[in-house]
Amino acid sequence: MIDKKFRTMENKKLTPMKFLPDVQEMPWGTVEYKLADLGFVDSMACEGWLKGNTLSDIMQTYLERVVGETAFEWYGTQFPVLVKRLTVKGRSSLHVNPDDETAEQRYDSFGKTALWYVEAAGPNALLYLGFKRPVSAEEFYKACMEGRVEPLLHSVTPKAGERYLIEPGMVHAAKDVTLLEIAEASELWFRLHDWGHTERELHLEEAFDLIDLKGKTGAHGAETVATEQFTVNAIPLTDALKSHRDLDDTFLVYICVKGAAVLQADGANYGLKAGEVVLVPAEVQDFFLVPAEKGTELLEVRMDPRAENDLVSAPVEE
Repeated sequence: MIDKKFRTMENKKLTPMKFLPDVQEMPWGTVEYKLADLGFVDSMACEGWLKGNTLSDIMQTYLERVVGETAFEWYGTQFPVLVKRLTVKGRSSLHVNPDDETAEQRYDSFGKTALWYVEAAGPNALLYLGFKRPVSAEEFYKACMEGRVEPLLHSVTPKAGERYLIEPGMVHAAKDVTLLEIAEASELWFRLHDWGHTERELHLEEAFDLIDLKGKTGAHGAETVATEQFTVNAIPLTDALKSHRDLDDTFLVYICVKGAAVLQADGANYGLKAGEVVLVPAEVQDFFLVPAEKGTELLEVRMDPRAENDLVSAPVEE
């Protein structure tokens, strides 16, 4: 929980927050959680007066002051998005993610929609994203059992700076690439195929009816990628940018993907180098984004209003 010395400061205005990364080794590379409220990963603030407190504790104490009313109505006290870096040196297993409705009904959890931003691509880089053509359930199952999945998969050769939307139901995997993943706050996914490796559990039967046997995706060239779960805006930061939050009711997360920037709020400066992340709470209304290097680019993550409210989490009653 929030440290006792902060209990008397609960009415103090929140400030932008930076968090310590959490790096986990995987058979194919590493996962670096940059911002996550997942239970088994709980990002810890590393700057400001909330330094040393976890994101979940901050959420439990400050609620909609952190995320805004819309996000709080949908996700309650769980921070609604996660940001992580996937450094894939080999080839990750083939996964599929459930949608929110299925995840709620079967697992009392959120589903997972994700956006992959390509930070770097190696000489053998590939992304597997859906199927080349519509396949039958029988054909895909047999290919998984016999190790002949790859010829069925739609693959692309990614380039740095590209973005790919990973929607629920889409089979996906990555090879020889570094990805920044922005996703709904969930790690509920199912492993369908592991390229001949036998040491990890597969979930093919459990997840088979979740698979979109027709879908595939390509790169998103637009500056804005909007889903119900989050919106991501690409911001080429050539000049100082003042926030416009008069009608906003959302947290903002800024990720520096190129160059360097400074976020200025309430007389304090928060530096952002390439790969770093800062969370701007909903109650922080006025701030500036200032480029510190030429060619600076940021990704802005936010949650816009949603039409309905039927997800599993609900705000705690005070």
